[in-house]
Amino acid sequence: MAEAQKQQKEVVITLNGVQFVVPPGTKVKDAAASAGVEIPPLKVDPGKCKGCQMCTKACETGAISGNKKEPHSIDQALCIRCGECLAKCKLGAIVPA
Repeated sequence: MAEAQKQQKEVVITLNGVQFVVPPGTKVKDAAASAGVEIPPLKVDPGKCKGCQMCTKACETGAISGNKKEPHSIDQALCIRCGECLAKCKLGAIVPA
């Protein structure tokens, strides 16, 4: 029996008033660079974050931490501004610092 594959969708991100599309399989930082957008330092808006942990799973460096169902935070010393958390957060809780 063939395994079902998750269908990836493109993600639309707006940063500094510029909107760009991240196609499936493309790194956010590459799509941003193609659109002429620099990913700024990021933080978690505690008013929007529900602690789903999607951003922590996407973070390449482990810069995002927090308990499940509680607002998370980003350690600026570890964050490489790759933007992967932006693409995973469905609540818009990842914002420019």
